[in-house]
Amino acid sequence: MPSIVASERVRLCAGNNADLCQAIFKAHGLSDLRNDFVWSSDRQAPPYYPNVATLDADAVAVQLAEIARLTSVLATSFSVKDGFCRLDLQPLGFSQLFEASWIWTDLSHPTTTPSGWERVEDAASLEMWEFAWADRASPSNGRVFPAAVLADPAIAILGRRTADGFAAGCIANRSELVTGLSNVFATDGSPTYRDAVRAAANAFAGCRALVAYDRDAGLDEALACGFQAAGPLRVWIRDSQDKEE
Repeated sequence: MPSIVASERVRLCAGNNADLCQAIFKAHGLSDLRNDFVWSSDRQAPPYYPNVATLDADAVAVQLAEIARLTSVLATSFSVKDGFCRLDLQPLGFSQLFEASWIWTDLSHPTTTPSGWERVEDAASLEMWEFAWADRASPSNGRVFPAAVLADPAIAILGRRTADGFAAGCIANRSELVTGLSNVFATDGSPTYRDAVRAAANAFAGCRALVAYDRDAGLDEALACGFQAAGPLRVWIRDSQDKEE
């Protein structure tokens, strides 16, 4: 892939992440809207997913209008992923949840899938994979990844299977020019980013860049695996009047 300027890398990262959000909402049977500037849904989001993701650094007015609309129709708490750190959402009742970095690595050299890693292809295995992933995430009362996601050819649920389930895993999602990496975990907390990168790099045919976002120790591990920081993003959250547990 030819060299891509930093601003375009951020746009591709944000677009890929919105593709993943869109796929997960679709798997839950939830409607959404998308244009060149913003992706959004006025349905209650699955756990850990936003209701808005920005897709353009300069379309602030359009994005703010859509976020304001959602504040009037969504009774529950919801979050916004500002992919370019351009929005001030405090006047709309939001607070900053966290800031992170988009990351990028070119897949210029062939790599092999790490030993023991496989693609999850059936509902029972997906349930085991999610159980292992959720053990390393915050608790949730509902399924995040329904079986319908397995039918999406642009989504690959990947993991290292053991006799008891899965010991490690990640998700790869394919966009036109890049593949996204997310939900990296190891049940024992051991470093697994490097294996996840290799698994995701082989999830789809064709050489492409691998993108993700991370922060803190996860970002340090990603940078040690060859990723480069592409630009910042910020996640905002707006609590409902009756706060959820």
